[in-house]
Amino acid sequence: MSKVKSSSKNSKVIFLIALLIGIYFVYRNVVSSVFLKRRDKINVVFYGERARFYSLDQKNINYVLTFSNLVRVIVPGGYDKYKVGSIGKLASLEKKPDIVKRTFSAMTSTFVDLYFYQKKTTIYYNNSSVEQTPTFMEIFLTNSNANLIDKFFLLYIFSTNNKENFQTIDLSPFESVGDNSLFDYNSFYKKFQGSFFQRTYRKSNTNVQIVYTKSYKTAQLIGQMIEGEGIRVVDLSNQEKILKGCLLITNKDIITSKTFQRLEGFFNCKTQIGETTVSDIILELGDLEKEWAVN
Repeated sequence: MSKVKSSSKNSKVIFLIALLIGIYFVYRNVVSSVFLKRRDKINVVFYGERARFYSLDQKNINYVLTFSNLVRVIVPGGYDKYKVGSIGKLASLEKKPDIVKRTFSAMTSTFVDLYFYQKKTTIYYNNSSVEQTPTFMEIFLTNSNANLIDKFFLLYIFSTNNKENFQTIDLSPFESVGDNSLFDYNSFYKKFQGSFFQRTYRKSNTNVQIVYTKSYKTAQLIGQMIEGEGIRVVDLSNQEKILKGCLLITNKDIITSKTFQRLEGFFNCKTQIGETTVSDIILELGDLEKEWAVN
């Protein structure tokens, strides 16, 4: 009889532990969900035989950009230029999957929220004619930084919208011809700056000063991405102080703003309440100069 009671008690304990684990799992997914943050736009990259960037807008235009596997692009982090079709292989060899996020953020001058990439480390030499719309397998069976809730959101969006609901941006004017085709960042940035930005950040009129130590080019690249997100950059300043990690400084009113939290979340910086002079927020790059380094 005591064995039966003991077994029943153990079953209840196991059930309670499983329930708590389940609740914690759901909580973590809800808190970390990009879609539940209710941003104006969600930027998503699907990297594979056909590299695609989607800017999903809850109220206005959804954009899609399809990149040629043969065009050479800058890979931030000091990797110089690689063909789009070999970025996945590089990320695998370096064991740094966020190379995909950084590369496409730099190309589109905005913040990539979610990225998906194939588990196999293939180099794509040709431009694929696979279906443009992401499939169930791409969303659920490839590597990604997306959690389960965000994957279901994406499945719903792509299964309930037709191709006509996505405005395609032709990238051919920004890709030179030949074996060493290059992506023209500056021309793309000038033409499409503001196409992918968050209206919330632009309306807040909160601006940023970027402080760098060595590389003006890296600071400029990060500045263009921040501008592309809808946050104004008013100054790029040089200082000799070496900083471990990166640091965001602002006053006690702005530190709780969506703009500040967006910068903190994307760059994973330490924060500090302090005095600013030429801007509302100071971003001291520190180690970001190495992570986002461009030659």
